[in-house]
Amino acid sequence: MRELDDVTKETLKKVAYDEIQERSANFLVTDWEVLDTHSATQSLEILPIKTALEKYEWLEELMFTLVPKDKDEYVKTVASSDVLLGYFIRVKAGEKVALPVNTCYMINSDQFTQCTHNIVIAEENSELHLISGCAANAHVVAGQHLGVTEYFIKDNATVTSTMIHSWGKEVEVYPRSTAQVGKHAKFVSNYVALGSVKALQMNPLAIIEEGGLGEFYSVIYAPEDSRFDIGSTVSLEGDKASAEIISRVVSNGGEVITRGKIIGKHSNSRGAMSCNGLLLSNKGYIHAIPELLGEDPHLELSHEASVGMISKDELAYLMASGIEEEKARSLIIEGFLAPKIPSLPEYLQRQINAIIKETKDFETL
Repeated sequence: MRELDDVTKETLKKVAYDEIQERSANFLVTDWEVLDTHSATQSLEILPIKTALEKYEWLEELMFTLVPKDKDEYVKTVASSDVLLGYFIRVKAGEKVALPVNTCYMINSDQFTQCTHNIVIAEENSELHLISGCAANAHVVAGQHLGVTEYFIKDNATVTSTMIHSWGKEVEVYPRSTAQVGKHAKFVSNYVALGSVKALQMNPLAIIEEGGLGEFYSVIYAPEDSRFDIGSTVSLEGDKASAEIISRVVSNGGEVITRGKIIGKHSNSRGAMSCNGLLLSNKGYIHAIPELLGEDPHLELSHEASVGMISKDELAYLMASGIEEEKARSLIIEGFLAPKIPSLPEYLQRQINAIIKETKDFETL
């Protein structure tokens, strides 16, 4: 891989892509160019999607089975793109990959539209931790990122996917993803976005089979002039399938719609949802839309949602301890945006907390 300049390296670090950190595999793209793709372990395979299609005849039939080509205008654009860009990850049956796989897409040219299609396959009894960073380089003013990701998580497998975004004030982002979660398998999706974006709209879907688990955690900080429409939908389609959706949103002038939907289709299924927002300015808003749909009488589905301001009691307590008001406000926000994610490995939790702590947007509060 060619040497990256210091500005690019700093941009990549904002989305947890660091060349120095030890990983099981790497995949790095700027615009259309794949700069790095390699695996340090025999337990998994990682290839550019174009190479994987040449290697495996069956892969073409698998693509767009979870995210249909005609889902919306953005998926249609990806499906009709002249450039085939994306990654193929396959974790072999029974293999537990301890170190994370690190992938990153960067927009490096102004006004660039980046289309990607990713396939992740976790075979039976396997385990994968995936960190996906997406960013626009510091000099990029405007651009567009359209991404399709399909997860095939086989029986008794576990996939933890942590996506971290760092875009720009005039960048538009439209990820589309679906996870098929097999019997007694687990899918944990973590999403972190802590900066400006012109428009970001996403609503990933997880289809959970018998005894499976789907967990979605999202952490959003929305500065002024940023617009987020984010959500998660989980369909519980097997006996004793379960789901949890948790979102933490701070608006400092940004417009945020946060959605959550749990569909219970089978008896003995359980689902819970918690959507909490912190509103720092009257210039923006937070619109929480929790939905529960029960199609069987033997279900347990619940939700809670709240939107409010920084607690005056918490602020007063910290200031009474000798902390200046601005610093106290930052500490409260950091704590609100860093909930403990039970299924997340501790090193990833520390990494997310560090990114939240170092976000420069907080300095303007």
